[in-house]
Amino acid sequence: MQAIGTETVHRLCSGQVIVDLATAVKELLENSLDAGATVVDIKLKDSGLTSISVSDNGQGISESDAPTLCRKHWTSKITSFADLAGVATFGFRGEALSSL
Repeated sequence: MQAIGTETVHRLCSGQVIVDLATAVKELLENSLDAGATVVDIKLKDSGLTSISVSDNGQGISESDAPTLCRKHWTSKITSFADLAGVATFGFRGEALSSL
């Protein structure tokens, strides 16, 4: 994983904000699908106010990516705005987990 450059961040308008439960669940589901999951189990405790738990059979992340997992503007999928043409996944901006 690496930081996205400032110019690319501004061009992506990547100040993503998670404003409601549905958006939070959508982002977590997309992460599961991007990891290759074919089975996803989402559990909400107290209608999602206390916790949201997502379990899946996807590939997960490598241990080496753990320290940067929730850092703002970090991703393994793009390094510049031009890379967007080749993105074939739901998430790519390095924003969802830091926003959550």
